[in-house]
Amino acid sequence: MKYPEYIQLFRNEGEYKIQVHFKDFDGSATELSMDANEIEKLIDPCTGNFYSAMRFDDWLFEVYKYEIDPIKKIVKIRARQTKKHLL
Repeated sequence: MKYPEYIQLFRNEGEYKIQVHFKDFDGSATELSMDANEIEKLIDPCTGNFYSAMRFDDWLFEVYKYEIDPIKKIVKIRARQTKKHLL
């Protein structure tokens, strides 16, 4: 399975902010922005499911939660270092 590179997923335009929070990892990812209709880019077109892993600077991380706050217009991606079954 091919996993997307976070920085290449979105146009970085729009009123929704995308924040990445890593669990038990000190790294960070650039905050991007998106339009609401770009939420579909978080869905794997082959399976129809949300991506369960994503690459950040070519490092693979497991995505364990997506949070959408329509009032504050924030999408949070929560990720942790991958487990071997994803590789």
